[in-house]
Amino acid sequence: MLGPLRDDSPRTIGPYTIRARLGAGGMGEVFLGDRGGSTAPAAVKTVRRDVAQDPGFRDRFRREIAVARSVTGAHLAPLLDGDADAAVPWLATAYVAGPTLSAAVRGAGALDEAEVRMLGAGLARALAAVHAAGIVHRDVKPGNVMLAADGPRLIDFGIARDTGATPLTTTSRMVGSPAFMSPEHVAGSGRVVPASDVFCLASVLCFAVTGRDPFGDGPVAAVLYRVKYVEADLADVPDGLRAVLEDCLTADPAARPTAAALAERLTPGAASGWPAPVGARIAEYGRELARVTALGGPLLPGYTPTQAATVSPAAPVWPAVAPDFVPPVHLAPTEGPGLPETPRRPRRGLAAALVALVLLGAATGGYLGWRERGGAEASPGGGGPETAAMVAGVGEKGGPDASGTVPYGRDVRPAGWQKPWRGTFAHPPLGCSAGRDALVCRLVDGTYEALSAADGRHLWTFDSGQEMSGRQAGYGPSGAFFMPAGATLPTVYDDTVLLAVGGRLHALDARTGKGRWETRAGEALALESAPLVVGDLVFAAASASDGAELAAYDRRTGTEKWRKRLAEEDIAMAQKGNFWPVATDGKAVYAIGLEGPKAFRPEDGRLLGTAGGDAEQESINSGCGDLRVRGTSAFCATFTPNDEGDSGFGEDVAVLRFRTGDLGAEGRVELDAGLVSGATLSAVGDRVVVLSRGDEYVESVPDEIDVVSRADGRTLGRYPLTLHPEEGMSNPVSAPLVVADTVVWADTRTLYTVAVRPDGTLGPLRRTEVPGAPGPSATPDYDRAQGIELGKELLAPRVLPVGGVVHIVYDDGTTVSVRLPA
Repeated sequence: MLGPLRDDSPRTIGPYTIRARLGAGGMGEVFLGDRGGSTAPAAVKTVRRDVAQDPGFRDRFRREIAVARSVTGAHLAPLLDGDADAAVPWLATAYVAGPTLSAAVRGAGALDEAEVRMLGAGLARALAAVHAAGIVHRDVKPGNVMLAADGPRLIDFGIARDTGATPLTTTSRMVGSPAFMSPEHVAGSGRVVPASDVFCLASVLCFAVTGRDPFGDGPVAAVLYRVKYVEADLADVPDGLRAVLEDCLTADPAARPTAAALAERLTPGAASGWPAPVGARIAEYGRELARVTALGGPLLPGYTPTQAATVSPAAPVWPAVAPDFVPPVHLAPTEGPGLPETPRRPRRGLAAALVALVLLGAATGGYLGWRERGGAEASPGGGGPETAAMVAGVGEKGGPDASGTVPYGRDVRPAGWQKPWRGTFAHPPLGCSAGRDALVCRLVDGTYEALSAADGRHLWTFDSGQEMSGRQAGYGPSGAFFMPAGATLPTVYDDTVLLAVGGRLHALDARTGKGRWETRAGEALALESAPLVVGDLVFAAASASDGAELAAYDRRTGTEKWRKRLAEEDIAMAQKGNFWPVATDGKAVYAIGLEGPKAFRPEDGRLLGTAGGDAEQESINSGCGDLRVRGTSAFCATFTPNDEGDSGFGEDVAVLRFRTGDLGAEGRVELDAGLVSGATLSAVGDRVVVLSRGDEYVESVPDEIDVVSRADGRTLGRYPLTLHPEEGMSNPVSAPLVVADTVVWADTRTLYTVAVRPDGTLGPLRRTEVPGAPGPSATPDYDRAQGIELGKELLAPRVLPVGGVVHIVYDDGTTVSVRLPA
């Protein structure tokens, strides 16, 4: 879909006037443009500076442009123009107003045989034209197939492709989708031939007719093995189509039909048009293009095409941008005179992010709720009535209030859970949510997977279809967070999974992964960014380039109900935070704004209050970048420097307390002075507060989990952590949570539990060995000067207690589900 330009977007590229932003791929950004008086829109691709600086790239790029000019066909997006010698090399292809095949199948379901024959015949003719020009496509996949009103279009046929690329990166992680490779891709990119494209096209057609990848999913090595030995699952392919695809999916390239021959075999019985749901989506793209074209100018930041066509806002001030503009590293300074002081803790930069996220776990979104039956509700400390049923999911911040406490008793379990199980995710998980039917995790590559909460079997994989460019999640040298396609954490609610990726908020069926609706939304701004559900509304960051906004959407239809501003545009990098919703008590939705946490009335977006609005609290609230709600109070942790540590200072934690609703100040939570250095707030229960401690820069700060009395701050228990059991080995520890009056955390081999008695005292520490847990691993060792790559780090386990069952998700994808120890 068409998005607004950014402040640093070029206004012209070569002879093209830029109208909107289409997205970003592995080689650079893509824009919608037109050429003077021409009404034909073009997709204008720019090439990243680091790619363009490769000594041989421009020569290859120039040759490819020359060859591609000669390729024509009804089912191709033809090359219109290009310039390999521009400061930023670019090329333009015809713009296709329609969704990708992956998006269409995800939203409308699999196509029938006649529709797949029409799709396949068109794509085979496109490949025949490409092969006739001496080009091998090399990347035939659902994301490179566009569906236009008059048939399919194949895009990206050999243009702007780094010929030095291989199927595997140096970290042995797949770039692109391994399920749509050929045996020749697996053997090495130098062996890819035109017949390889035919093999990949057959895989694409299997996906179109079944809705599943033909070589399955799971670990990359397993998928590549099945591709190499052609172990495709064609069980659900219609008989009339299966014979054709089997001839394409053979190990010997010479035995496969040519693209032209395949087109002839697919033509009989082909449909004459798309099914109604796909046609409706294509029409939506057409209307959007018409709105942008009618503007007579660019789609400005902060507006959708519909808004831009119906509102006449004052034009924002754009920075002067020259043609063929080369984006600088920083468009505006992030430090210096006149810029507001950063609201974040003094040293929570790149190194601190590594300590908090890798060594002691990361608190992430997701929550859990009770369905009222006969007026019964869950008790605050767990237990709950027998009739309680799981509605929302539980994540690493516990329940819907993000307090770190899960409001479930031991008698509640996922549907169908009978005994402990072990499952596996394909890549390192980076945030999960567990519900009644499914355990859903975002993976480090920006995709999502779901396991059955009952027995751990794989349920589905969700790939947004966005080009991931091979880069995985991490932090840049300045501490800026990056997530492929801006993928947020998943949020499970009842039978639905909500997530935002690629600028779209999706509602998926929790059991099947099928799309229910999708709409425009914002992208992840931090590791913990996630949608939030309050009743019949879903809350997420809105798509807005001129600042940050919170939007409310109908949970059943995705219709936007309202949006409110959280932060203005043109703020310094240091001021940017997780401008997403973070918690709810059912009466208000709490989100992070530039001034601090804000409370909004869910039904209409009325602002109820801002934390730190009181003059006496404003100075100490400048670092309040999160919020946890428990009972009638809301809590946030702020950090102040002390004189400890090698660099002359460490940090002390202060836990501020506010009233729920208007967020009026209520003072601080009393903490033992001996525990505040190097501590972070992990959980707030009804009787206890749980802290995690550790600081690699301050030797005097121990690695431990501390439990203190919420009433008076007395230290109730201190539990040392063994993060490095031996030289060169690491044993990261999860963030602790409270469930059923029990404090719970895990390392790489053990589950730890401590009971909280009714009188507020603690029971003994219990250690339970987790069967199948991976155990400590070698400490990662790579150059972090250019940032942290989370795919290379040893991430902490993720503990998701669902009443009487605890799911533990480890860095290598191993997942174990066990009973909560008595």
